[in-house]
Amino acid sequence: MKQQNPKKQNPKLRTRTGRSGRRFARRGSAVVEAAVVAPLMITAMFGMMEAGYAFMVKQTVTLAAREGARAGVIPGGTMSDVQNAVDEAMGAANLSGYTTTSNIDDLGASDTDLTVTVSIPFSRASFTGSLLGGGSFQISSSTTMRREGLQEVDQAGASGIGP
Repeated sequence: MKQQNPKKQNPKLRTRTGRSGRRFARRGSAVVEAAVVAPLMITAMFGMMEAGYAFMVKQTVTLAAREGARAGVIPGGTMSDVQNAVDEAMGAANLSGYTTTSNIDDLGASDTDLTVTVSIPFSRASFTGSLLGGGSFQISSSTTMRREGLQEVDQAGASGIGP
C-alpha cells in the first residue's frame, strides 16, 4: 500500500457540493459582498436620517415664525412678545443658535402687515454639522400676518374696526 503525501489532499475533499450537486468554488464571496455593500447601506441610512431631521427642523422654524407673528399681531404686541414666542417654539425642539427678525418696531399706526423671519444655520441643525458641506446654508422661514385691531378708513371716510 502506497502512502500519500500529507500535503497533497484529495481534490474532492476541498470543495463542497450543494443540494443541486454543484460545487461551491467561492466560499468567501458573501463576506466580500457584505464588506462592499454594508458601508453603502450605512451611508444611505445616515443620509436619510439627516434629510428627515433637516425637514423636521424646517417645519419647526416655520412653526416658530408663525407663532412669533401670532404673538406680534395682537394689539400691543412687541418684539419681546415675538422673541418669547419664537424661543418657546424653538426650545421645544431643543434648537439654539437661531436668529429672529421682525418689522414690528418699524410699523406705523397705519401699517397692517407684520413679518417675522426665523433662520438657523444648517450646521446647527444637523447630526454631522458642516461635515457634509452644510456650512453656510441657512434654514429659514418667514411669516407675514395682518395686525389685529387697527382702525381702517374706507373710501367714504367712515372709520371702522378692521378684521
